[in-house]
Amino acid sequence: MRSLLTIGLPRCGSTSSLRLLPLGALLVLVACGDKAPPPPEPTPENPVPSVPTPPVSEAAEYPESLLCPESSGSDPLCGTPYAVASAMSAEELQTRYNTGLAAWRYEGTRGSCASCHSPDAIELARVGYTDADVLRRAATHVDSARAQAIVGLVHVQRQRYDMKRLLHPARFRPLQPAYEPFAAKTQGLPVHDSRAQSERDELFMDHLLNDRKLLWATGRIDSLEKARQAYEELLAIDLRQLRLGLPFDHLSEDGFHGEEHRSVFEWFPDMATQPKPSASAEWYRLVDAYLSDPSDRNLWGYYDAVPALTACNPDLAGANLADYPRACEWMRLKYRSLQVFQHMLRHGTLRYPELLVDERTGSEPVPLRNHLEKVIARNPIWETGDFLRIQPLARRLPVTCDDGAHPCTVLPPVVDQTIHSEPSYTEARIKQSEVFQQTWFLMSFQRDPALLYEGDSFATFIGDYLESVLLPYYDVHHAFVVAKMAVEKSAARDWMDAPGFRAGTGKIASVRTFSFKQLRDNFSPPPADSRRRPVHNRMFANFARMFIYLVEEDLKKTGEIFDRDEVLYAVRFMRTWIQQLEGAEDAQLNARVLSIESLAKSARELRTAENRTQNPGTGLQPNGRWAEFSTPYGG
Repeated sequence: MRSLLTIGLPRCGSTSSLRLLPLGALLVLVACGDKAPPPPEPTPENPVPSVPTPPVSEAAEYPESLLCPESSGSDPLCGTPYAVASAMSAEELQTRYNTGLAAWRYEGTRGSCASCHSPDAIELARVGYTDADVLRRAATHVDSARAQAIVGLVHVQRQRYDMKRLLHPARFRPLQPAYEPFAAKTQGLPVHDSRAQSERDELFMDHLLNDRKLLWATGRIDSLEKARQAYEELLAIDLRQLRLGLPFDHLSEDGFHGEEHRSVFEWFPDMATQPKPSASAEWYRLVDAYLSDPSDRNLWGYYDAVPALTACNPDLAGANLADYPRACEWMRLKYRSLQVFQHMLRHGTLRYPELLVDERTGSEPVPLRNHLEKVIARNPIWETGDFLRIQPLARRLPVTCDDGAHPCTVLPPVVDQTIHSEPSYTEARIKQSEVFQQTWFLMSFQRDPALLYEGDSFATFIGDYLESVLLPYYDVHHAFVVAKMAVEKSAARDWMDAPGFRAGTGKIASVRTFSFKQLRDNFSPPPADSRRRPVHNRMFANFARMFIYLVEEDLKKTGEIFDRDEVLYAVRFMRTWIQQLEGAEDAQLNARVLSIESLAKSARELRTAENRTQNPGTGLQPNGRWAEFSTPYGG
């Protein structure tokens, strides 16, 4: 495919050299007038990119329950997969690809399809949307001929990628751990219903007890050997394969299929991210490079250019874009997140794209801690959820939205009307903000359970926001997150010398292993009559038992500690959990705490005075709440 740098663009009104232009140039011509340029004819300059077929690393293995039926037409929600008997010829495939991609990029009403989707409709092909659904939704943006061309592009992709079985649009949830969530026992409840949340939380508990048989959840950690066992069991869990009780977003929600689907609890943004007029050629050069070779490196090539080369489309059905800056920013975060996911979906993998592939010179991966700014920028999912934590879609009275301490993300009317208003306009938007945070935080946590590179905020790093969105709703999930996060932080040894507040990560006898911001005053247990209550108590009691044994062992082995006073606050605090959760103190565990007090006195302090000064307020959380534990435990 020729570069725009080597051929001249025709003047407005001229099509003399159109056949030689790459598809990226077509968008430049659209701006010349209302009449769109004709689609490119198949030429050697515009071949359909070949589909790479390397071995798939960490391949996704979707269960039958997530797939559309083999028999085409037997499920009204599922479109037609590729069938060899109806295969297009090479010439037809190329024509439909070029025509479809030109329509996909056409700046119609409220923007192009490419401005809210993948670069080439790969996700609409892999997830089995019907032709009727694609046509209906495309018709709100483009004319009938272009809508038909987009449907043709979807079928081209299904043939190119040999998609003989499609993912079910109503069942597939991107990045859902173990592919499917536990379903509430009571059918028909909305995802945010408290009864449904408790039922799913209980099913998750049963999974940890009966299927995983985790010692931390089932037994009593009363020896160093058991502490090691519980720690290793938790560390070994691949969160991408751990079935949860929280349903993640569908790829798309569509109110046409029912009132419950009027939602922003989806991946697709509803405000377009379009190339700036002056940057269109450069933008599509980068996108075309990715389509020609959809590698991790080329993904980041166009992804990194999103801030500089694109902007929100101002066409909001009469609304003024300047009145909706937060909505624009949030939708652009969703757009960036979608670009990462479509890349994973395209390659059929659970593996996140290599974050620093362009920094690597050999085969060895580059340490993430050395390029944190770039890593965080290429890791948008947490930030997308966090955006609604800071500025939700609505707030509960007596708090009202303002431009000061209580900002909100106000959506333009054309987007806002796609959200239902049950049980009320405000409550619906509050609930959608909450469930969006829960799932997008957990999407990030499953890949980075130590929360090492989700953002620049210390509160993000210690899991404060993740815990707070789970606490009122998913008690057992919260207990698991607390334990898994502490184990992962203490095991991340490569981060011991990381910059800033991350220093000290990767050691058990370190303040970085512990944070009790959400636990200092209340474990937030399930109701007393819930069968989850005794298990919840056991989980937190065993957390304390496990780490008291392991802190003592670490001090004996290394003679080193990272932030002596704060670690001792944590140990003394955890010792009190046993009486509170089990009803009596444990003499053997108390002896371990006495040993820790003695060992800590002579241990070498690893946290420097400089690190403390440069990172104030980063001791044991909640900061400044540990005066009652400042006295050494004396037995």
